[in-house]
Amino acid sequence: MVDFVTEGYTSKPGIGDVYPINARYDSYGVMEPLVVPAILRQRHLFGIPLVSLAVDPTTGKRQVMTDDIIEDRIRSAVGMAELELHMDIMPKVRNDKFPFDRPAYQALGYMVLPKRPVISLEKISVTSSDGTNLYTLPPQWIETAYIHTGQINIIPINIGFQYGAMTTGTQGGNPGGLFFLAILGQNHWIPAYWKADYTTGFPDGKLPIVVNELIGIIAAIDILALLATTNARNSSHSIGVDGLSQSISTPGPQIYDTRITMLMERKQTLINKLRALYGQKLFTGVI
Repeated sequence: MVDFVTEGYTSKPGIGDVYPINARYDSYGVMEPLVVPAILRQRHLFGIPLVSLAVDPTTGKRQVMTDDIIEDRIRSAVGMAELELHMDIMPKVRNDKFPFDRPAYQALGYMVLPKRPVISLEKISVTSSDGTNLYTLPPQWIETAYIHTGQINIIPINIGFQYGAMTTGTQGGNPGGLFFLAILGQNHWIPAYWKADYTTGFPDGKLPIVVNELIGIIAAIDILALLATTNARNSSHSIGVDGLSQSISTPGPQIYDTRITMLMERKQTLINKLRALYGQKLFTGVI
């Protein structure tokens, strides 16, 4: 991870925790480490023997789903959860560029960082296409009260007059920081104008329990699907002796369908709630 302190930048977090949003203290404890195999069995696979229903032709024994296999499915589930949520779960240091938009800038420099939840903002700057840093916004100007959803605002009130020229000079840009920001209003839209250095995800290796539950559900669905395929033999057969017959039916590969359906419904509920919480839920309509 980049050390922004030694690089000369000032990391600016939000006014509280990423989860619970903007909390300063949580007495109950809604954060925990990434789910482990024992917790996954307890929460989502209770009562299900994690043993292949087909016999290994080499050993003559049924294969057992070991902790190593479950841990591999959990790692895969983390990536899948990030794709489903359009969010970062594990901490990541990001550099993104986005355009200057005049209406948004006039609304107190309104910007939305593309990835979230955001742990901290390291730098907002204007960078040329060859990577030259033209101007860095003073961190004192940047409001991060809603940074968990990616929203930041530029509010150069009073403090801008105090730090503007000094900050611009130390960053190697043109003198007169306030004039530089004011002149942007003459342009309506400039592509790839702003550059943001920021950190996303959930810090300190701790995840919200609800996010952990989603990861566990995704891993459990994958595990149950793997086990179900080992039961893909004929689900019914008959035995006849001296005119007597008996028919036997088994669920076959549908053996875990009820549990999988329940988990799928819970999964979608969690995805919807988490997307809405961090501003990732999109609404569309026809006008």
